[in-house]
Formats: sequence, C-alpha cells, structure tokens
Amino acid sequence: MSTATGEISRFDAENATSMTQDFLKRLGYKGNWLPMKVSLDGELYVVEMMFQRLSAKVQINSKTKEIKEYEFQKTEEAPKGLFNSRTIMFLIAAAAVAVVALKFLGVL
Repeated sequence: MSTATGEISRFDAENATSMTQDFLKRLGYKGNWLPMKVSLDGELYVVEMMFQRLSAKVQINSKTKEIKEYEFQKTEEAPKGLFNSRTIMFLIAAAAVAVVALKFLGVL
C-alpha cells in the first residue's frame, strides 16, 4: 500500500538521532555530537548524545515527531594516565631550563 506521495513515512532511530542533532544545533550547541544511545520506550525515542564534557538526553514522540523533553548534564572527566598534556609540557619546560642552566654554568 502506498500513500499519495508514493512513500511511507517511517520514523526510526536514525531519524531520531538526526532530529536530535538538528535540535541541539538550533539551541546553539554546535559541534560534533556523538550519539551514545537510542532507545524506544513506548512511543518515545530517547536519544543520548555527548559532546566534550556535556551530555544531552532528548525524548521524541515517534508518532508526532515532537520533542517532548530534553536535559543537559556535565559529565565528569575520566582520570587520565600519568602523562597527560600538562605533565608533558612541564617536563619539556623543565628539561629546557636545565639545559640553559647547564650551558650558563659551562657544564655543557
């Protein structure tokens, strides 16, 4: 069975994710949002997205394609290893200072 336009309109997880990305951009949250989870709870698609240290959870009615609810949360940054970017920069700066000091003292 076909409609007057020849296509049957389907709303699935991919459409819900795309709609969520467009919605977040309209709200001013531009960037590369990473889809983390999409689930169907009754008639509601629940889409969870992450961008840097911010997560968004958006609920979309699958029949009306209306955004029913959204929520933003700041996420905790996972502890990094021993050598993060600050530690590496500190070590490079310390090595440079040591070389300059040793040249000044005539050791090198």
